[in-house]
Amino acid sequence: MDLADIKKAGVIGGGTMGFGIAINFALNGYPTVMSDLSDEILNQSMNHVESAMRLFVEEELITREQADGTRNRITTTTDLAEVAAHADFITEAIVERLKDKQEIFNKLDELCPPHTIIVSNTSGLVLSDIGADVKRQDKIGLTHYFTPPHIVPGVEVAKGPGTSDSTYATICDLMKKMKKVPIRVLKELPGYLLNRIQGAMTQEANRLWAEGVATAEEIELGVKSTFGFRMPHEGPMGHYDLSGVWKWPADAHSALQTRQTTEPLDEAAQKITERMAEGRPWFVDPEKFDRAIQKRDREYIRRLKALYNPEDR
Repeated sequence: MDLADIKKAGVIGGGTMGFGIAINFALNGYPTVMSDLSDEILNQSMNHVESAMRLFVEEELITREQADGTRNRITTTTDLAEVAAHADFITEAIVERLKDKQEIFNKLDELCPPHTIIVSNTSGLVLSDIGADVKRQDKIGLTHYFTPPHIVPGVEVAKGPGTSDSTYATICDLMKKMKKVPIRVLKELPGYLLNRIQGAMTQEANRLWAEGVATAEEIELGVKSTFGFRMPHEGPMGHYDLSGVWKWPADAHSALQTRQTTEPLDEAAQKITERMAEGRPWFVDPEKFDRAIQKRDREYIRRLKALYNPEDR
C-alpha cells in the first residue's frame, strides 16, 4: 500500500501516548478513530486533546481554526471492530504487556481489511513477539513515539521479520507527512535504539547519585547546561566530529578507549576502536570544518540567549 492509499487512521489506546498520536494524524488531515475500554477513559482522552490544542494555539503553533479541525477529525469508540473497519493505518498504544498487545494485534488482523497496516508504539517489547501469530506479516511495523508524542518530532520506525520493504517505506513516508522525523532502526532488540541510549545515561546518573558524587539537583543541572544544551545541534557522532576528536593520533584514540572501559574488547568494541583509528569524521567534510564550527557556535549563541539571557533577545 502506498502513502496515497492511507485515508483514515485508527489509534488503539487513549492514554498518555494514544491521545497524542491521534492528534498527529488529525492535525495533518486524517480522520482518526481512537478506541479504549470505556467511554470514561475516552472522555478523559478528549479532554487531553482539548488541552493540547489550547496550548498549541496559545503558543501560536497552529491557528484556532486548525485546532478546531483537529478536534473534529477525532472520533472515539469502545468498539474495536469499528476502528478496524474504517482505518487504513492503525497504531496500537496500549499498556506495555505482551499478552495484551498480542491479543489486540490478532484481533485487528482478523477484523481489518487486507490492506490495513498495523503498527505498535511499544517502547520495550519486540514486534516479532507482538505480531507472532498475525497473518499479515508483511503489513505490520513499529512506530515508537516519545512523550509527548504530539510535540516531540522523532519517531523510531522498525520492521518485524516479515515486514515488506514497501510497507516500511510507506510508514516512513507517513511519518514525514505528519511532520515527524522517522528514525530508521535496522535491528530488532528490546528497547530498540533511543531508549537504550537514554537508559544508559539514566543508569549512570542514578549510580553517581547513589555513590554521592553529586546531588540529584547538580546532576540534573549539569546535564541540562552542558551536553543537554548541545544536543539540539549534535548527537554523539556529531559531537565527535565537531570536537575534533577524529584528528587525534591513533595512540590517543586507543588511550581514550582504555580509559572508558576496563572490559576486554568484544566484537562491537573492536569495531568502534578500528573506526576511531581511521581518523575521519562521521558527517563533517574535513575541508569545511571551520565553517561547521562557526555554524555550531552561532546556533549555540542563539540558544544561550534564548535560555539564559532572554533580555538580550
